[in-house]
Amino acid sequence: MQSEETRHVVAIVQARMGSSRLPGKVLLPLGGRSVLEHVVRRARGFAEQVVVCTSELETDDAVAAHCAEIGYVCVRGASENVFQRFRKTLADRRVLDTPWFARVTADCPLLSTALAKRLVASMEPGFDVVAVRDGDVARGLPVEIVRRASFEAIDHTELDAPQREHVTLCFYEQPERYACRFVEVPQAIRHPELRLTLDYPEDHELLRRLLEADPDLTAEQAVEELLRKPELAAINHQRKQKAPR
Repeated sequence: MQSEETRHVVAIVQARMGSSRLPGKVLLPLGGRSVLEHVVRRARGFAEQVVVCTSELETDDAVAAHCAEIGYVCVRGASENVFQRFRKTLADRRVLDTPWFARVTADCPLLSTALAKRLVASMEPGFDVVAVRDGDVARGLPVEIVRRASFEAIDHTELDAPQREHVTLCFYEQPERYACRFVEVPQAIRHPELRLTLDYPEDHELLRRLLEADPDLTAEQAVEELLRKPELAAINHQRKQKAPR
């Protein structure tokens, strides 16, 4: 039986092999598991169901094969349109028909389950998205919670290329049309100067060091470790994130 904290949400993990900065990153090993497996395991802590969403490109056959091997539901869609991939995923009969879904990226193996539960607990009628503000948290820890009806009502023909790629961007760009609820981030992880996402080889090295010792390390423990050991945080400190919004 699902708890109150995991009801009404399906987590959609967008994953692909074709990263230009770190090819194949979602299946790289970390602490005895793939990056994708870390993400799915953590998402299960706040979602009723976790689904992997990838492209139909041949390069992403490996993602689909890994999902089949481990037992994850995997939906494949257009390579150049992530928005449409999410639409196809929500329409798949294997995917639960929940009123809300979480957008999760597969390059965040230390996503914060505790923060995600806080977002889920903040879902209320009248809001289209529940999220945290950019710059309020260590990079790689948050997810977004999206009202399914609001997402499905979007006319995809009106979207530009960045909006098709980043899926939820139009919600933030049109505050007169959509209501976004921004949840306060706990002080323990309010460290936007830290990077716990996976985009570069330096990110992988940092995550490898953190998760080799404890593959079940929480996001909060990871932040505490980086604050205690600044030499670890320095491994990827110079790398910058491409911000969609």
